[in-house]
Amino acid sequence: MINEVDAHQRTVRRSFSVLILSFFLSWMAVPLAVAGESGPSAYVQFQDVIARAKSLAQELFEAPGQDLSETLKKLGYDQWRNIRFKPAQSLWSGKPFNVQFFHPGFLYQHPVTVHYVDRDGTHEVPFSSDLFEYEDKDLKERVSHDHGFAGFRIHYPLNTPKYADELVAFLGASYFRALGRGLSYGMSARGLAVNTAEDTGEEFPLFREFWLVRPLSGAKSITLYALLDSVSVTGAYEYTIFPGEETVMKVRSTLFVRQDIRKLGIAPLTSMFCYGEN
Repeated sequence: MINEVDAHQRTVRRSFSVLILSFFLSWMAVPLAVAGESGPSAYVQFQDVIARAKSLAQELFEAPGQDLSETLKKLGYDQWRNIRFKPAQSLWSGKPFNVQFFHPGFLYQHPVTVHYVDRDGTHEVPFSSDLFEYEDKDLKERVSHDHGFAGFRIHYPLNTPKYADELVAFLGASYFRALGRGLSYGMSARGLAVNTAEDTGEEFPLFREFWLVRPLSGAKSITLYALLDSVSVTGAYEYTIFPGEETVMKVRSTLFVRQDIRKLGIAPLTSMFCYGEN
């Protein structure tokens, strides 16, 4: 097991977003909560996600989404972009923090399971095509209701109290990015980098499950947990997000290694680049 890592991620005011992360090492005990046999499960806490990651590390890696339909796998960029989430269907719609979801397909072929945690326990958010508007109406009829989501984005009235802006997005592998007030997206962060620039090829761990903790009324932050998985490593992540002029993300993680890793990158950042004759 790799020691738990605390990370502070800050969006810097530039012409684009820059994420800066600083880390502090610590250790945490791992008690395990027991889920109920029916109805909502018990309150999931970070310790429970750590226990899930530890248990998962004893099994062989199996990528999610193997049963994703060929129809969704073959979607082009424009086709995927023409599937739009219905804002009225947002989780916690009308609240300062609310959540919208991304549809699986195109590049996003590893659906994730999303739960939310409130005073009544832990609940899974079921995927449904009814949550989305499809420009191609025939496509909706070919979409199964048992898919997970590709990811999600958290909205918050960042720039004006009259409108809930996109604040944070988790989409694709273990990628995530955040916005500060008045900014546009730039660099993305990743949960982990494994064997980057090695001759064996880079490994891209993915987040396969999330738990969103419902903020109390008047809360100025939101917390979520994520379960990371890959061929070589599993991990549990806790994100506490403080929106503002500089959006701050406090990140804690605990990792479990399945097999030897030649190069491990903590708090990797990724950006687009230009390539060509010029």
